[in-house]
Amino acid sequence: MTAALAHTLGTFITIPTHQFLMGTPERDLSHLAKQYGGTRESYREESPQHAVAVSTYAIAQTSVCVAAYAHFVAAGGTPPHNWQAQSLLADHPVVNITWPMAQDFARWAGEQLQLPLRLPTEAEWEAAARGTDGRQFPWGDTWDATAAAVKERGLPLPAVASFPHGASPWGCLDMAGTVWEWTQSLDALYPYQADDGRNRPDAPGRRIIRGGCYVNPHGYARTACRFRMDPVLTNPFLGMRLVYTP
Repeated sequence: MTAALAHTLGTFITIPTHQFLMGTPERDLSHLAKQYGGTRESYREESPQHAVAVSTYAIAQTSVCVAAYAHFVAAGGTPPHNWQAQSLLADHPVVNITWPMAQDFARWAGEQLQLPLRLPTEAEWEAAARGTDGRQFPWGDTWDATAAAVKERGLPLPAVASFPHGASPWGCLDMAGTVWEWTQSLDALYPYQADDGRNRPDAPGRRIIRGGCYVNPHGYARTACRFRMDPVLTNPFLGMRLVYTP
């Protein structure tokens, strides 16, 4: 099982220790409201933009797929809603995952592979998605309708790695659109502080999800976009991605 699980989890990309710009400059909030709708205050939680340092970590190139999660279900793990239908699409992202389910899968997969697998912190997720230059989308500052699965394309949920030209500077795929992904982090205001308790797994509160999905407009697929979710709720547009610290 170990080799099969490792194969279905795919490649992990090492992100080196570095500093990046997290969030959106306050001066850009009105522009976002004009471009994507809502008011300036709708985007306030993305601001202020600030420098954040991340230490070396390895992040999965794609979201966890159905084939990987199937190993967990076979070992007694909790199947997500609509699992029978999902299980027919092995190369698609697993969805309908609650935050506790994501935690359980990461723990179990880590035990199988002898790796400290976990969910990415919000900072790790954004750093992997946008690189060091503060870009709006993983591939750059200009929206490319062919690089991601979002509402405007009108397509069903695609398989993982369907948009190789939408890769981030580090080579991560599907970080814009396809499915939202859980992070380890609580819904807390910026500036981001890794040691302020927002990444505690036992802390109560909503958790941040990132990336947008195939039924949301592309404004949600921006690298700085933040959304929050009750950890025990889920939907057909929400999955996960794993990381570990080498």
